[in-house]
Amino acid sequence: MEQEAAVRDQVELTMRLLHHLLLDDKHGTTTNLAFSPLSLHAALTLLASGAAGATREQIVAFLGPAGADAHTALASKEASVGVQQSRAGNPAAARAEINEWFSSQTGGFVKDILSNSIDDDDDGSGGGGGAISASVFLANSLYFNAYWDHPFFPHLTEEGDFHVSPDHDVRVPFMAGSHQHAFMDVGCHPGFNVLRMMYRTGGAAGGDKMFAMYIYLPDDRDGLPELARKLASNPAAFLRRTIVPAQPVAVGELKIPKFEVSLKVEASRLLREFGLDLPFLPAADNSFSGMLLDPPQGTAVSSLLHQCFVNVNEEGTVAAAGTVGEIMGFAMPDDQIVDFVADHPFLFFIVEEVSGLVVFAGQVVNPLLH
Repeated sequence: MEQEAAVRDQVELTMRLLHHLLLDDKHGTTTNLAFSPLSLHAALTLLASGAAGATREQIVAFLGPAGADAHTALASKEASVGVQQSRAGNPAAARAEINEWFSSQTGGFVKDILSNSIDDDDDGSGGGGGAISASVFLANSLYFNAYWDHPFFPHLTEEGDFHVSPDHDVRVPFMAGSHQHAFMDVGCHPGFNVLRMMYRTGGAAGGDKMFAMYIYLPDDRDGLPELARKLASNPAAFLRRTIVPAQPVAVGELKIPKFEVSLKVEASRLLREFGLDLPFLPAADNSFSGMLLDPPQGTAVSSLLHQCFVNVNEEGTVAAAGTVGEIMGFAMPDDQIVDFVADHPFLFFIVEEVSGLVVFAGQVVNPLLH
């Protein structure tokens, strides 16, 4: 099916972006990360639908082999994106209007997405205050607020050592499993384990959709880079529901740190490093007439800002995002008890279980860093 192909492309894009961020000099493996692949995918899909010529072809190729129609249908179903032309004569008013829209759409978690300066814009690639003079903004937001299917008891939360690196430990609050977590969805693989924790269906998390958080924990305390490389080499095999067994397994010790991660990034810089540069260049065919009324010739997207926030606690998860502009088998004996103690850096993904779309992704290297 076209949707399944588009979802596969979106999952692969997720791991390409995450792996690239892990290798980035600014973020790397020493910084917590969070971003929304769904938000970025929706923004790029809209760009493709409004672009023409070589620019459109480059965006469609970047999104993946499923094709433009499949990606457009997926984005239309799972996310909404709006377009706004800026009031170049009054940049402060335009900035305030866009910031207020994002804040209202995300419960106040995405705020000041357009500011006078963006840390990631030191290379002069666009964004920050300069973004407000662009002729087009993409406005996309996601707000996720869901309770665990089996919440953690706050009175069981206690401090413990989180091993940031071989020579650096920090004391952080760990949520501990209770009788509700005696059996969990845990997949044991060579070099890493995966825990799936389901959220309650319905409510603020969204209608008839089903969401889950997957935590990928490397066996080695310094194994995060190798784990990310492994996942990026074959995302379709590693980011799938069968990564955990069909039946829950007995869990001995369960410890997950509470964490809060946020990131503001100039996504156009990231995309340019992948070779997606034409949307950001004032070429003759960049009219984006599919999105804008009577745009000037050579219109370009000068900035694509992305901000994301994820908070995980005993009750569940709050997450928000905004964007402007190998198959491994495993088997475990029925009587084996598995421990899952996330006391060193790990990857996390929030996935819509029915479609398989990755809504949020990131890494935690130090739960004390916000």
